[in-house]
Amino acid sequence: MLPDAEAESAIRGASRRVGRVVAWLAVLAGPLLTIAGLVVLQPAGAPSMRDGGAPAPSAVPEGWAEMYVRAWLSATRDDPAGLETFYPPGMKSQRAAGTQVPVDTAVVSATSPAPGTWSVVVVADVLVLQPDGKRTASLLCAQVAMAGTGDTYVAASLPSPVACPGTLGAAALAYDQVADPAGPIGQSVTGFLAAYLAGQGQLDRFVSPGASLGLPKPAPFAAVQLAEVRTHEKFEPGQAARPPDGTAVHSLVRASAWDATGQSTPVDYALTLVARAGRWEINRIDSVPLLAGR
Repeated sequence: MLPDAEAESAIRGASRRVGRVVAWLAVLAGPLLTIAGLVVLQPAGAPSMRDGGAPAPSAVPEGWAEMYVRAWLSATRDDPAGLETFYPPGMKSQRAAGTQVPVDTAVVSATSPAPGTWSVVVVADVLVLQPDGKRTASLLCAQVAMAGTGDTYVAASLPSPVACPGTLGAAALAYDQVADPAGPIGQSVTGFLAAYLAGQGQLDRFVSPGASLGLPKPAPFAAVQLAEVRTHEKFEPGQAARPPDGTAVHSLVRASAWDATGQSTPVDYALTLVARAGRWEINRIDSVPLLAGR
């Protein structure tokens, strides 16, 4: 048996079951229920029809394309993984079970080059077995050609691996000042993260009145250790210890979050803190960090 085969079987099984649900919908429920099931795969708020009544270029085929790529990557010599549901000619994979496992997929782009045809690029996060018996995660992008009439769709060919979108260099952030993790700002951040991520202590003690910060439930971690605090604002020595009420500071913090098994995960938070009654309180979790030059 392959190393880690039991864990991989669980992952493969979950992926395979999703593909089989779509396959059984197609076989047993007929076209109408198949379409209804695929609508669930659409992004929220995506338009389902054009003004003229024709389907929007990527409304339904995106979901089919994702499931098709998952089936294509999951197929083995012993299990076609329902590939023929999307591509009737099918194929005979020569891969052994567990050597290639799609963990997740997402649509990168979708276009309609001509009426009734779609080109969808899907990115897949794949675990691949290496010669040394270890598995490495990699991203694979595949272009899917689809044809359809508005209520039925079919892949015109097997997926075609293509180049994934490029990645820019590291973003330049606007947090040039280093704060002491044991200082006033660091103490407030430490208490906030412990309550927010590990359920340790009362969150209200570290949050501004009226701030809307719902707790993750259940708490995703067992403990948190603050590693670094950086601020956008510059403070003179001792100034951060006695801030006037209403003073705001924008901070980027990094911490190690520990789970119940003793494994740690690094996390970053962009926070806005506001002074009240001589102490710093978290006013909000910023949606994006401050970028330099913006």
